Amino acid sequence: MVNSKVDYLRISVTDRCNLRCIYCFPFEKKSFLPHSEILSYEEIADIVKMLSETGIRKVRLTGGEPLVRRKIESLIKLIKMISSISEISMTTNGLLLGEKAFILKEVGLERVNVSLNTLKEERYEKISGYNNFRDVWNSIQVALRIGFNPVKINTILFKGINDDEIIDFAELSLKFNLYVRFIEYFSTQNEFLSLQSKFVPNKVVKEVIEKRFGRFLPAEVIGNGPAINYRISGAKGSIGFINSNEGYFCDRCNRLRLSSVGKLYPCLFSPFNIDLKEMLRGNLSEPEIMKAINNLIRKKHNYSKPMERQYEFAMNSIGG
Repeated sequence: MVNSKVDYLRISVTDRCNLRCIYCFPFEKKSFLPHSEILSYEEIADIVKMLSETGIRKVRLTGGEPLVRRKIESLIKLIKMISSISEISMTTNGLLLGEKAFILKEVGLERVNVSLNTLKEERYEKISGYNNFRDVWNSIQVALRIGFNPVKINTILFKGINDDEIIDFAELSLKFNLYVRFIEYFSTQNEFLSLQSKFVPNKVVKEVIEKRFGRFLPAEVIGNGPAINYRISGAKGSIGFINSNEGYFCDRCNRLRLSSVGKLYPCLFSPFNIDLKEMLRGNLSEPEIMKAINNLIRKKHNYSKPMERQYEFAMNSIGG
């Protein structure tokens, strides 16, 4: 049965990032989109308001890295003013979260996901291009301390790179009220296809954890994604698995994606999109824009089978 409820919007607020992770962003890339090409905060808020009329209730800010965009709290304030939006969250690499966490929570951000692929300081630099592990770990501690709920850790494993840290990540859920999510790697650009040979399936990760800590218990976790959630007996936090390759969830997907340049996608893997920036700046009427949005959502309702990647795209521009 196809899911008819589309209530979750992921917004890429910028294509810029302050890391160069080996699976996402070429280190030699120096150029970014000029500011005039990305949506303004006011344009984003206008789009969210229109989408709220179709049933969108939850919004996640992503990037690139959303915290490199100046005064991101201004956008959160604008979205918070839309009465039908019930939740605002963010995915971040955590470098700047520690210094901005208080103001973000004060203006209405409710929960955060922090991308972190190693707990080893020297390895962090090899994976991300920069030696900022301590900043990220401090940000996680700050997020826990001031009451973001839940605080999630997004982890991608690669054979021979960081797959020896499965137990270390699982133990985080024992020590802290953290939700650790293992996300199966999938390539979005031909440049990173070679990493598919280092793919680690989540069924293997689950086996490794259960062999060490015993059978998982079911867990209920606040969220909008496709993760299958568990907890280790006696743990403060929980563990989730997003089976990007080994499983599919098209029939229950509840999300749309808005790129940093204003293109609205019904699916990460679909080349079909509508250019909302062009519509807004071309002074199309709201009824005309709503007609295009509703047509896109109707197309999404037909996505009931797993979709293969149909085009090459950069995660930093579409919102990972």
